Amino acid sequence: MNGANSNNHNRRPLNPLAPRVPPPLPSIRPGQPPTPAAGPGRPPEPLPRRPAAPVPQQLRLPPAGKGRRWEVSGLTELVMALPWLYWSWLSIQLIGTPSTTVYAIVMVLWAAVAVGSLHPRVEELLAWKVWRLRPPNGLESQRIGPACFAVCLAAGVDPSRYRVWIHEGPEATAPATAGSTVAVTSWSTLVLPAHNLEAVLAHELAHRLALPRPVSLFIYCLSLPARMMGKAIRASWKLPVLSLLVKVFAAVWTIGILGAWAFWGFSSEIVLLLSPLVAPIVVPAAARASEMYADRIAFDLGYGPAMAEVFTGREYQRAQAWASAPQQGLQDSQPLDSARLRALERLLASAQHNSHQPR
Repeated sequence: MNGANSNNHNRRPLNPLAPRVPPPLPSIRPGQPPTPAAGPGRPPEPLPRRPAAPVPQQLRLPPAGKGRRWEVSGLTELVMALPWLYWSWLSIQLIGTPSTTVYAIVMVLWAAVAVGSLHPRVEELLAWKVWRLRPPNGLESQRIGPACFAVCLAAGVDPSRYRVWIHEGPEATAPATAGSTVAVTSWSTLVLPAHNLEAVLAHELAHRLALPRPVSLFIYCLSLPARMMGKAIRASWKLPVLSLLVKVFAAVWTIGILGAWAFWGFSSEIVLLLSPLVAPIVVPAAARASEMYADRIAFDLGYGPAMAEVFTGREYQRAQAWASAPQQGLQDSQPLDSARLRALERLLASAQHNSHQPR
């Protein structure tokens, strides 16, 4: 009895996200032909050619123009892009303050970048240099290909319209991109089973179902001045001397705006002037809301249970490692796994409750 208890005690719990290990391939000695008919003095028989099987009806792509439409998601993306466009314009105004010549040059460059976003190679340049993505290797392509086809089939879109890139990171989902680029993390590609990988790809594809490729790229390129200004401010915040100057400027700016509010009352200009100060909080909050909305679209595509399994497994791994529960930061662009799991559980419980209601 004690021996059995010790064996059960030493047995490690199973990981729900552990991929199934295929059986080992049969060993073939060098020079041995791969056909059973081979023998001494007898040439190997040619392998029979496998006839091409017809594509089943459920695996055929939907006809053009018959895919689902995501008007609400597209409207949400457009609304979330408005602050970026305003902050880009404000950044250009700040850069062009020294002279009208500098302002004109910056405006021309801004317009040229926006128009150049329509070129096919611009998206590839953004993937390499801005989003820090890389093409998948052979093993990753073998895992992503069937999963991407299944997800596009569920969404009613053509898989050839999208290109999947790899984002190096331990997260479950990758940062949102633009155009036809779909980013998936290396952790999800190499760790998750096939069905759970489909759920993650459904989440990533949900970001690209909202807007057409040219519109998405055009809006993203228009927001590049604000994104570059934000990176410059974050980089200067880490340096002691520049950090002091940025803090003093932010304090003087805030005091001036509050003084104008107190003397002349509240107006729309007050909101516009305060927007750069609240941008470090509003932008990550909008990114987290977009991630949660993409989870909802993945749930609508039928991947709700598989997506919940992903976050359940990640919470299980965190508990196994005795790691403390992370706290949601104001500048985090990704929601916590526990928060996403609770949202999916509520959706699943609501769907189950509605399915049992009498008609």
